[in-house]
Amino acid sequence: MTASKRRLALRVGFPSGLILLAVLGLACSLQASASPTPATEAPLRSAQTPSASAATATTVVYTRDGDILVWDDDTRVSRKIFDSGDVIRVELSDDGQLVAFLRRTLVRRSELDWYEQSSLWAVDRNGANPRELVSADSLRDLLGASETESSNIPEMAWIPGTHRLLYNGWTYLVMAEGESHAIPRGLYSVDADEGTQQVLVGAEGPQRFVVSPDGQQVALLSPMALAFVDADGSNLRRDVLTYAQVGVPGPLLPVGVWTEDSQAFVMTESLEEDPAAGIDFVISRVTADGSATDQLASVTRSHPGSVTFSPDGRFAAYIQYTDEVPPDIAGWFITPLGEGAGPLAIPRKLEPGYPSLHWSPDGRAFTGALAELCPGATQDSEICESPISRGVSAAIQWLDPTHLLLLTRDPSALLLVTLDPAGQMDATSEPIEVWPLEQSVGPQSFAAVEAAGG
Repeated sequence: MTASKRRLALRVGFPSGLILLAVLGLACSLQASASPTPATEAPLRSAQTPSASAATATTVVYTRDGDILVWDDDTRVSRKIFDSGDVIRVELSDDGQLVAFLRRTLVRRSELDWYEQSSLWAVDRNGANPRELVSADSLRDLLGASETESSNIPEMAWIPGTHRLLYNGWTYLVMAEGESHAIPRGLYSVDADEGTQQVLVGAEGPQRFVVSPDGQQVALLSPMALAFVDADGSNLRRDVLTYAQVGVPGPLLPVGVWTEDSQAFVMTESLEEDPAAGIDFVISRVTADGSATDQLASVTRSHPGSVTFSPDGRFAAYIQYTDEVPPDIAGWFITPLGEGAGPLAIPRKLEPGYPSLHWSPDGRAFTGALAELCPGATQDSEICESPISRGVSAAIQWLDPTHLLLLTRDPSALLLVTLDPAGQMDATSEPIEVWPLEQSVGPQSFAAVEAAGG
């Protein structure tokens, strides 16, 4: 077993061949350019003309130096739409028309006494009508932050088919553990068109949320119970499913996904520390009306944060540790989900680390390095195709079965990747942005949508 596989946060996934040369070439050109015009405002074009099979109507937003840029595949040009130097996160509405973003400011009381705070904003995709939706003071009031606590929004999501945002918040001590030990609390909404705000669930927690595909319901996941609430804040159903956490250090939040018809939720639950290594848990399907709960699978020596689901609802993937002392990573494995959960609305974006093995929108299994698994594979070592094979993958966002965004590290580069039907990379893949080598860029720094039929 290699040393890299022993690392908990597996670092995999840098493009090879043509794409590696393109990234390094663009990085050098960006750093060497003496033009006073920002490089991100000039066309970033592929060395070859995109083929007719390339994705259409893809819009990408991302941050660079705290500003917001938009790229689309019609022009292959990145242009700056918001210039403030303090943006830390972007989210794009599903119609591609609005960009929601977080701005972070530092409030210094003295040389050794300061805290951070964030505000939520929106801007039209063309850069028009920038407006503050939730001020930093309003967020602090919602969370009951003390004078010494920092505040931020860890989760925010557009309600499908609307310009309404759902979000939660957390507080933390920036001079101590920072956000690594922060706990998400509450559930709030804001209309980006009208500016109206609503408290769906007060500042209780810890809990994370997942909005249903039809935009009508929200699942609330806490360490001890699953709840549902309608997206307008009505019909809160607490304790639809209760479960225990045994021997788990700190509050560990389950993960889950909705079925495509928004009638049920599939999730990890009943977390218990394994005597050998990791955590044992079960995967269950819970109907939204709470009338039925079906246990689909049980997993041992793992971590719930590693779980991903196949889009047809027949399989789940997870990390597994050995029972050696000290324990090691045995690999990522696939388990069947009983008779199946039904088609699932799986997330399109993945941050490789605990999760790695995952599925494309059409149901092909890939590792975090985008190596395609063989049909019927049961673990990540059963590889048939390896279109991307070296380096470090920071995030993957699937747009459709043959197009994805890949964020790399060392250097941080954002690429639009096109796979042919056999899973191989073709010549239309190109870098959208390359950041300076000293900058580390995370998955919250970009978002994308693709029009239907793209």
